[in-house]
Amino acid sequence: MSQEAVLAISKPTAERLSRLALLLEQQSEENTPITSAEIEVLTGWASHTIRKDISSLTKTSGIATNTGYLPCELAKAIRETLGFAGTEQNCCIVGLGRIGSAFLDYKGFAESPFTIRAGFDSNVNRVEILKADFPLYPTFKMKEIIPRLGISYAILTVPAEQAALAAERLIDCGITGIVNFTPVLLPAPPGVEIEQVSILDALGAIAARRSINTKE
Repeated sequence: MSQEAVLAISKPTAERLSRLALLLEQQSEENTPITSAEIEVLTGWASHTIRKDISSLTKTSGIATNTGYLPCELAKAIRETLGFAGTEQNCCIVGLGRIGSAFLDYKGFAESPFTIRAGFDSNVNRVEILKADFPLYPTFKMKEIIPRLGISYAILTVPAEQAALAAERLIDCGITGIVNFTPVLLPAPPGVEIEQVSILDALGAIAARRSINTKE
C-alpha cells in the first residue's frame, strides 16, 4: 500500500473506515453478509456515505456478494488500504492511575490490530503493585523500553499537570501517535498524530445532536 494512496483518503473517511473495520471484526464470527443499510443502523452514518467510503478502498474485488459485504474480507481490505494489515500495532499506556489502570483488563484490544506492550507510571510502588498481562515499568525507562518493543502508539492518562512533558518525552522516544485522555490540549508536531479524547466534548456533541433532532 503506497503512502500516496493513503494520503488520497480524507481524514473523516479514514476515521470512519477504521471504526468500520473494528465493527466488522466484532460482527464477523459467521461472516454473514451485511448491507450498507445495516451498517447505517449500527453506526448512524448515511448508507450513501458508507458506500462512497468503501469505494475509496484500493481493493474492492471479493469484498461483497449479491446480498451484501463480507465482513472479514471488507475489514481486511480496509486494513490494507489504511496501511496496517498483517502487522502488529504496538501501544503503551502512560499513567496508571484510575483511568490508565482501567485499561489493564480491557479485552477489546484482542479484537483489534492493536496490542498493549507496556505500561508506564512515575509511581514505582504503583508499578510494582498493579497486575497486567504485559510488563509495567517506571516512566524513566520509557527511552529504553519503547524503541526496544517497537511501540508506536501511546495512551496518555497522566494528571493534567504532567501531560505536556509526558507527551514530549513520548515523542522523543519515537511515539508517532498519542490518544490523549488528559484535559490538556496537546499540539501535534509534524509526523505525530494526537487524538484528544474528552468526555465533555462527547456529551456536548450528543446534546447538540439531540437539540437539532428535537427541532426537526
